Amino acid sequence: MALKRRTSHENSGKSHVERISMSLSPKLLAEFDKSMVKAGFTDRSKAIQTALHSFVDEHNWMNDLPKSGAGAIIMLYDNHIYNQDTKSTRTQHKYNDIISAATHLHLNDNNCLESIMVKGDVRRMKELANELSKNRGIKSLRFHFVNVM
Repeated sequence: MALKRRTSHENSGKSHVERISMSLSPKLLAEFDKSMVKAGFTDRSKAIQTALHSFVDEHNWMNDLPKSGAGAIIMLYDNHIYNQDTKSTRTQHKYNDIISAATHLHLNDNNCLESIMVKGDVRRMKELANELSKNRGIKSLRFHFVNVM
């Protein structure tokens, strides 16, 4: 993929944007356009900007670049394995400095879905996600991080 940049000023010159051109394979562009429409975007530039924000947030999360941010930990777990509910609650109490809210949903007799909204110190968020993931009852744990700009 080749990139070209050129500077542009919109409207009165107060907003500054960098315009780029990209070279993509026709197959990748077709897949992107299809995904863009499914996601509800009508503007390719806005869809690419959103994808770039996600890429930057993920990279920053993996490399500890920001000191603070926000996010959501989503867990699917079997609540009958090793008293998972109690372990999760005890762990969350240790991180009440970064947890803003938590929601627990009973999916069926064995499975629960929990979302934990966090903000603050990125290092503490990583510690929380790591500690929760060690519990045996966890079937899936995902963290969605956003860099608060």
